[in-house]
Amino acid sequence: MNWKNTFHKRINELWEKAKDRDYKITQAEYAKRLGVTKNSLLGWLRGTGQPDANGFVRIATIECVSLEWLLGDNRQTDCSTLEQTERNLLMYYRGITNLHKEDMLVMAQHFYMQDNPASKKVSVEKKGIS
Repeated sequence: MNWKNTFHKRINELWEKAKDRDYKITQAEYAKRLGVTKNSLLGWLRGTGQPDANGFVRIATIECVSLEWLLGDNRQTDCSTLEQTERNLLMYYRGITNLHKEDMLVMAQHFYMQDNPASKKVSVEKKGIS
């Protein structure tokens, strides 16, 4: 199996899914989400380029897919047990800055407490969740 051809197919699948989630997303916005330039993304989509090792890891993490799948393995990942909304939240969370992650956690805690007033409060600290 030629991993370059497989990656080309997989990144196109991920791009199509991104457009399904947000039909207004541009290639430049998607490239920014992946942490690359639009030209890099275009090369990947055309099959004329590929990311470095860190790029593969970043794509897999942001898109909640395994490296194996990204390179051609057809097995499901652990994320497949999540509902689509949960996968979307995880993808967005992984694609934002640490400062925004902290804000998102505080917001999630607020909604959780509204929906579960009898539960013990979980505190969100600057360095993560405690």
